[in-house]
Amino acid sequence: MKILVVTLSNLGDVVLTLPVFQTLIQNFPEAKIDVVVGERAAEVFQQDPRIERIIPYNRRIGWREKWRLLSSIRDERYDLIIDLRKSFLGLFGGAKARNFYLDFSGKTVHQAVKHIGSLENFVSELEMNESFLKPDTRLIPAALKRRVVVAPGSKSDIKKWPAEYFAQVLDQLSGSGDCEIVFIGDLKDADDVKKIKGLMTHESLDLAGRTSFKELCAWIKTAELVITNDSAPLHIADSLKVPVLAIFGPTDPRKYGPRFSQSLVARKTLFCSPCEKPQCRYHHECLRELGPEEVYQKALQILSDEFQPRNLKVLVVRLDRVGDVILSLPAVAAIRERFPNAMISVMVRPYTQALIEGHPLVDETIPYFYEKGGRHRGLGNLRFIREIAKRRFDIAFILHPSLRSNLVPFLAGIPYRIGFRSHAPFFLTKSVVDRRAEGLKHESDYTLDIVRAFGIRSLPEKKMSLPVSPEEARKVSGILEQTPWGGNEGIVAIHAGASCPSKRWPKERFLELAKRIMKEMPYRVAIVGGKEEVELGAYFRKEGGPRLLDLTGRLDLKELAAFFKRCEALITNDSGPVHVAAAVGTRTLCIFGRNQAGLSPVRWKALGKDHEVIQKDVGCVVCLAHRCTIDFECLKAVEVEEVFSRLEKMLPKKTAGVV
Repeated sequence: MKILVVTLSNLGDVVLTLPVFQTLIQNFPEAKIDVVVGERAAEVFQQDPRIERIIPYNRRIGWREKWRLLSSIRDERYDLIIDLRKSFLGLFGGAKARNFYLDFSGKTVHQAVKHIGSLENFVSELEMNESFLKPDTRLIPAALKRRVVVAPGSKSDIKKWPAEYFAQVLDQLSGSGDCEIVFIGDLKDADDVKKIKGLMTHESLDLAGRTSFKELCAWIKTAELVITNDSAPLHIADSLKVPVLAIFGPTDPRKYGPRFSQSLVARKTLFCSPCEKPQCRYHHECLRELGPEEVYQKALQILSDEFQPRNLKVLVVRLDRVGDVILSLPAVAAIRERFPNAMISVMVRPYTQALIEGHPLVDETIPYFYEKGGRHRGLGNLRFIREIAKRRFDIAFILHPSLRSNLVPFLAGIPYRIGFRSHAPFFLTKSVVDRRAEGLKHESDYTLDIVRAFGIRSLPEKKMSLPVSPEEARKVSGILEQTPWGGNEGIVAIHAGASCPSKRWPKERFLELAKRIMKEMPYRVAIVGGKEEVELGAYFRKEGGPRLLDLTGRLDLKELAAFFKRCEALITNDSGPVHVAAAVGTRTLCIFGRNQAGLSPVRWKALGKDHEVIQKDVGCVVCLAHRCTIDFECLKAVEVEEVFSRLEKMLPKKTAGVV
């Protein structure tokens, strides 16, 4: 599918159209998207692999050049043209479909909402939560104080707040607020910044005209607050969900103001506001009348996080397996970062409860015994719902969709319920399109989509860790000291089990690998697994010899995490233990079979550094997973030699060698 988006000319206006691009990408992931964009705003899309072709446009060119441009567009034979300019390019571009131009509603709506409304007839879901912008903040120096990014410029002088007012506010923030002030803007804003700096008594960093668009976005992303006129940085910060204090004069914040819940607008409403006129008989007193003290107090309101609810109670629901619960921790971390004083409870299945019980991010774990024979079946389910209702939660984040997961918070009367749209979404107050089956990103990113839908920013680096208590560490030490090893040698763990045959590398190859490790490397090998895998452990114990340790069925989840922390590496199938090991910082080497979308390493690989994946493509057009008709050739194609070689490269070289 080929799509052309005709967007606008000014940088700020183009940023307001980015939800259109994000929605198209999510609804048509295989489509080739071209963009017609004003020359000054083309850098928004440069070097972006999601955009196939950038066509710069200057509206001042003559009709001959416009005709050539139109002819080239017609030659492309686009399937869909979304013309946000509502120009001749969309009208005569020859596409099979285009957006409707006329709007008879007469309502005052935000420009971003107006633009994305152009897609209503072409997509099932409109995406306003996830930002199209993906800034890389790694090269931005860490802030030593609270970073406030300031954009005092504007393309139009009528939207500029006075320089002396800016200087007063920023001096107050630098002094009593202990803030680091960073000025941004283009070369045309450099004089405004220079004037403000000349009026200030505190130091500040001037980056006006010194950053690319991507660098500008990265600086904004690192800010705790952005103070700006009605200009492009306002819309960039709002897209990135960075708190903004937007200063408005003659323009209308209902159309151009920030939409993020933690942002504020500072304006002085006069009898003529908003006039939206370039010429004003009152010399735009609406900006002059807005004093520095009012803006300073609003800045403090954001920085002191007065939006932070008091005594907030949050319920996180994740009623599936071990790995799924661990991969939800980055979402829990983002919630904790946003609401540091909140009471956060996590509802889980009983057998995963031990994983996060006592975790520093979590105040309470609530086991839900809903499975066959559990105490929350039948009437017990009503008692459980009543117990949840008594806790009076304010928000429920449902990170895995199911009828049960959505129904319990609904019946418990939790006022805000956010989850995926795939199972009984009418029980939710806000829902996110469920694209997990597409497998286009990691499972942890899908769970973060839920918290982003509530306006919570994900952290720059995903936090996923399982703390190991001294008690569990002592238990594991005691187990190892009772073995012939004495607990002193390096350990490579192997988990040969999995919940589905389409995930299981042949046990004979795991055995061959274990023998080779013990023969050629200075490591002992331990087999791990749950109680259901004891029989598998007996096979390794019988065939592997006395140097191989069988721990299947002997460790609970907390002890397993403590044991993995003692290991140099884990070799495993695609199963829960790989995520337990990754969460305690142990290297993992995971063997994948299935290449079905949503089941592949893209979504399910271990999160973090020092993790490797081996997967073979044996030419299956459609992966049947556990219904495989060719005896899991993808798994059999993985040779012991390849796994051993990859392990050698992963392990510390200082200990490699034969003993």
